Amino acid sequence: MSPITSGATQAYLAGLTSNQQQMQKTEAQLSSGIRVQQPSDDPAAIEEILTIQNQIGQNQQVQTNLGTVGAQLSSADSALQTAVQAVESAISLGAQGANSTATADERSDLAQQVSGLLQTLVDVSSTQVNGDYIFSGDLAAQPSYQVDPSQPDGVQQLIPTTSTVQVVDSTGTAIPVREGAQQIFDARNPDGSAAAGNVFVAVNSLLTALRNNDQAGVASSVDLLNSADTYLNQQLASCGATENRVTAATDLAQKFQTQEQGDLSQVRDADIPTLAANLTQEQIQQQASMSVESTLLQSRNLFSYLA
Repeated sequence: MSPITSGATQAYLAGLTSNQQQMQKTEAQLSSGIRVQQPSDDPAAIEEILTIQNQIGQNQQVQTNLGTVGAQLSSADSALQTAVQAVESAISLGAQGANSTATADERSDLAQQVSGLLQTLVDVSSTQVNGDYIFSGDLAAQPSYQVDPSQPDGVQQLIPTTSTVQVVDSTGTAIPVREGAQQIFDARNPDGSAAAGNVFVAVNSLLTALRNNDQAGVASSVDLLNSADTYLNQQLASCGATENRVTAATDLAQKFQTQEQGDLSQVRDADIPTLAANLTQEQIQQQASMSVESTLLQSRNLFSYLA
């Protein structure tokens, strides 16, 4: 004859099973520190958790993008400082060449130095960061200029350097990243003629005048170089201002992430002290239930099989 389990016994066993399941859930939450581990833990909180997690993911991507741009701007800043130094060195050499006492040989020697400065400026325009030519605008896979004595301005433009590169901050505001090499070193008027401040034209003008032992041409080139120096310093200042905007955007993104992490913790994470107290209570209940179950089993062993 099969043993008969009374309703009271079934209730005790069901309570014991439920208590064990709750203990496992509590222990898992304590171990992970997370209260909502699956939708059934708190269905009403799932949508909010997913929304916050999405915000955190987007913010992390913003910070990654800002970090990449920040590294490029830092390199651009250093490169432009090198360019300014090169132009100012050219001004100094031009002043020597414009002196009426300078000989043809001395101007030839100065020309060799200016030729090196022109190469330096072209090298600056080809600055790379992680494989990208940061002054090549939207075509960052290749350099934009090379030295070419056969060209009227001493350099050859290899690609157009239009730059539409921008980075978006955590508020959705776009920050233009930088100008291209053409805008920085080879500024042009709408008709294609060299604009005031054109760096390559100014340096090459000095180079040509020195090679030709043209004192008046050297003096005129120094005026062009002074304009180029002013223009290049403006570009450097603009780069610094963009660096400051990116730094501020990075700080803001970090503040947003701290807030979002706090919001997520409030909705999803476990209340450890409360859970610890609950676990203690559940353990006490389990011990009590197991004691009752043992008593029931003993009773069943004695009486359940009597005919």
